[in-house]
Order: sequence, then structure tokens, then C-alpha cells
Amino acid sequence: MSWQAHGFRAWFLQRLSAIYIVWCLLVVIVGLFTGGISSFDEWQHLFSSPVINILVLLFFIAIMVHAWVGIRDVVIDYVHSAAARIVALNLLMFFLISMSIWITYVLFSLVEL
Repeated sequence: MSWQAHGFRAWFLQRLSAIYIVWCLLVVIVGLFTGGISSFDEWQHLFSSPVINILVLLFFIAIMVHAWVGIRDVVIDYVHSAAARIVALNLLMFFLISMSIWITYVLFSLVEL
């Protein structure tokens, strides 16, 4: 199977994003159960770091990519009208991009430089 094979890029992106999402969730779960961060001040200090914010932003980007591939495949499979498919995909794209911009704004408004 070559890189140019139909659907391979979408399949690969969805698997890669799923691996990153699971890794992040495991790190957070282990961190919560080991009692690493227990107060609001510790959480605030953690999210004032640009490195942590970039990792969290990558987590949300992985969620957006994962959602895009999954919902796009469902829309392509089940919405038969070309016009309705284009409208649905454009609305989904607008929603995911606007959510990404909002998440980026929120995360980097917490950074203390």
C-alpha cells in the first residue's frame, strides 16, 4: 500500500491522533490518581507554562483532526446529495476551525511570559 493510496492518509491521521489522545488521557489519569496536583494554585501554575499549553493545544488539535476524519467519512457515506454534503462538510469545517481558534485563545491567555 502506497502513501498515495485512497484513504490511507485519513486512516493514518485518525490512528495517529487516537494514539496521542490516549497518551494524553493516560498521563492526566495517572497524574490525578498519584496526587500530583491537588489545588487550584498548582493547576494555575501548571497551565502558566507555554510547554504544557502547547501539549494541551496539540491534544485538542488531535481531537479536531480525529473528529474531522470520522464525521467526514460518515457524511460522505450517508449524505447522498452533493449539495447537502458540501454544506454539511463546510459547516463542520467552520465549527472545528472556530473551536480551535477559541481553544488557542483560552490556552494562551493563561500563559505568563
